[in-house]
Amino acid sequence: MGETEFVYWPQSPDEPAETRDDIDAFLGYMRELTGETRRRTRAPASGTSLPRGPAHDRSGATPKIEIVLYMSTASEKSQKALRAIQNVLENYVAAQVKFSTCDLARCPENGEEDSIVFTPTLVKQGPGPRTSIIGNLEQEDILKDLLDASGVDRRRWDD
Repeated sequence: MGETEFVYWPQSPDEPAETRDDIDAFLGYMRELTGETRRRTRAPASGTSLPRGPAHDRSGATPKIEIVLYMSTASEKSQKALRAIQNVLENYVAAQVKFSTCDLARCPENGEEDSIVFTPTLVKQGPGPRTSIIGNLEQEDILKDLLDASGVDRRRWDD
């Protein structure tokens, strides 16, 4: 065979890949598994918005970030996540953060908008691309980094 080496090529380079390594096939497979058959939209299909907690709603002030904690109130991990988020948010200007919770045990359809599969899941809904953090947030630095990157100011304790 001289200078030519034998190269195993499982399929023709002109044909589309049919293995799980093909990203489009993989994403299609994942959509089938999770039941996602449509693109995400900013508003739920029902036309209603997610319930928002009154504690952090500040009418007139434009928040720099909007985050939602999808949880189950019966779950210890969800309760830990809620406490961790509240501890972190105490160090930031409340008017710049729109924070709400959604109990998926009561309203499971609200998790469809963000394709929620596991609880607890914290979702940054805006502005900018959606970001999800799954788990109880024991590592509070992840949330702090998200808030800092979104331009949320830390509270000054000398006021």
